[in-house]
Amino acid sequence: MLTAHWFDLLLLPLLGRGLLRLWEGRQLLRYVQHCVAARTQPRAYAPFVTVIAPCKGDEEGLRRSLPTLTALDFPHYEVIFVVESETDTAWPRLTAWAQQHPDRLRVVVAGQSTDSGQKVHNLLAGVRAARPESEVLAFLDSDVEIAPDWLRELVAPLGDAQVGATGGMRWYSLAGADLPSLWRANWNTVILTNLHPTGTSFVWGGSMALRRATFEQLGLAERWRGTLSDDYTVSAVLREHRRRMVFVPTCLVVSPDGIGWRDLWEFTTRQIVITRVYHPGMWRVALLWYSFFTVVTLGIVAESIGDGLTGRFSTAQLGSVLLVLLGALDDNLSLSAVKTVLGARHIGDRGRRLLFCLLHIPTAMLYTTNTIVALFRRVVVWRGVAYRLVSAQHTQILARRPPLVPTKPS
Repeated sequence: MLTAHWFDLLLLPLLGRGLLRLWEGRQLLRYVQHCVAARTQPRAYAPFVTVIAPCKGDEEGLRRSLPTLTALDFPHYEVIFVVESETDTAWPRLTAWAQQHPDRLRVVVAGQSTDSGQKVHNLLAGVRAARPESEVLAFLDSDVEIAPDWLRELVAPLGDAQVGATGGMRWYSLAGADLPSLWRANWNTVILTNLHPTGTSFVWGGSMALRRATFEQLGLAERWRGTLSDDYTVSAVLREHRRRMVFVPTCLVVSPDGIGWRDLWEFTTRQIVITRVYHPGMWRVALLWYSFFTVVTLGIVAESIGDGLTGRFSTAQLGSVLLVLLGALDDNLSLSAVKTVLGARHIGDRGRRLLFCLLHIPTAMLYTTNTIVALFRRVVVWRGVAYRLVSAQHTQILARRPPLVPTKPS
């Protein structure tokens, strides 16, 4: 006989949300399949584009992307790499490539930021350096791999004047990933699956484009000053002006690097602290939902163990299995979507995929911890710089890690 407890009723919102996530995941997969099928079709809108890539460090993703950036499947574009100073370890490699491709690549030195995040400071320097004929500004993180048609796919939707910005998303490769790297990838997938096919309320800055006229009309340069988060700020301004943001799944970019346990904690907590400052409504929803999820899940697991010890089969045990199953199916849909865009190489072997799909509940609990910690933290460390987030428009720079000595590029 099936044993039930009053606490089991709290499972219903969790199971309902799990079913909704499956429906959303299926819709996303269909959208991805549609975009990939249309990938070979010609694109009518292809103006001159300036790609701005803020850099810090001679990273693996940068080394892999440089050859692709010099030969993108796009007729007219330039790439501006922006570094803080000539002491950056990426400087020798970037300048060597720029000398080989002077018609395509340039390197700009932004100098140290004094009142905003160094990345934002570098982006503004890149915008100022863009050629006058540039009609579209595209932004790319330097630590990722891109496809040859990345720029063509990213720019094409901007042919619709109603579109304010386009964006892709980062995927942390599972190939060769250890447990903390797999967990980071799963954590980040929650953000990926929140990018809706019909239009999103967020555009990720590491793979983003907008018309230069839009950038200037909305005063984004001024809105960036004093900020740490480029993409949250752009997204907020576009929402204020009711401009559409389009997620372009074919502009998914790959980050190949792995991390350790401490890096996992610092990365996930930093993202949520930034979210609390720049999108407090989203943070509050996350705090309430993930706290509720964690309390109910832990309670159901405790009930399941207790019922098992007394030899009873209960709704708590059945609910625990359903929670794990729904989470695994949700994550498997995400893997299918990523495989459709990037191929099988970046979703790892069978063992890593299985472990990835079993991290759904631990990831929710990590989100809970991140959101609670964000209640008490305003200081984050990003790329060797410690910042205090006083407000969305006020960033204090507390300390900098001394720059490394650059080495000769290999």
